[in-house]
Amino acid sequence: MLDVMQIFGRAGRPQFDTSGEATMITSHTALPRYLQLLTRQAAIESNFLKQLEDHLNAEVSSGTVTNIDEGVAWLSYTYLYIRMLKNPLCYGLNFEAREMDPQLEAARYDKIKAAAKRLDEQRMLRYDPRSGNLAATDLGRTASHFYIRSASIETFNRMNMGASAMSDDDALNILCHASEFENVKVRPEELPEMDKVKKECPLEVKSPVEEAAGKVSVLLQAYVSQVRV
Repeated sequence: MLDVMQIFGRAGRPQFDTSGEATMITSHTALPRYLQLLTRQAAIESNFLKQLEDHLNAEVSSGTVTNIDEGVAWLSYTYLYIRMLKNPLCYGLNFEAREMDPQLEAARYDKIKAAAKRLDEQRMLRYDPRSGNLAATDLGRTASHFYIRSASIETFNRMNMGASAMSDDDALNILCHASEFENVKVRPEELPEMDKVKKECPLEVKSPVEEAAGKVSVLLQAYVSQVRV
């Protein structure tokens, strides 16, 4: 919606026009949604919960948050907290909980503890449930520094579980399963080209090129090895 408003904001010529007109072409089913957003009748909800673990890890790695209490206080400064107060149903809460706990302190504790527990399971930080202390690990600092998602770290840990040694082929295959590549699409018309480039790859492509991980492996190797296409 911000992109649409940016485009609409360019309607009219500065210094020449005092107003401008913009036309939106869309389907009838999507029209009410755009009208609500343009007239600000629909509130914008927060997606912060989807990335809560990543942001909490970044705060712990930087030393801003060192325990659960500080994490709960940190969460109160976010837009997520504002929307939780305004629309608790959207975030798995009910209005009774809102009335009994006006500041939603219990809900914030639950979410921070759950995120800390998951990060501890992934060895991205160390969480002591008794004291509530949070301590950064080298893995967590690395993930924070290079913006690696906790979902990717979880995938790496799962695929590397029980492995005493790892070849370059295996390491690359694990890397190609990172969640950062989830939007990579494989198109049927590009498969012949992928198969051709795959033959020039110096490392074995462990995943089929029909899958996103296989395509990523081929493209990474082609780029690093400067394969001529």
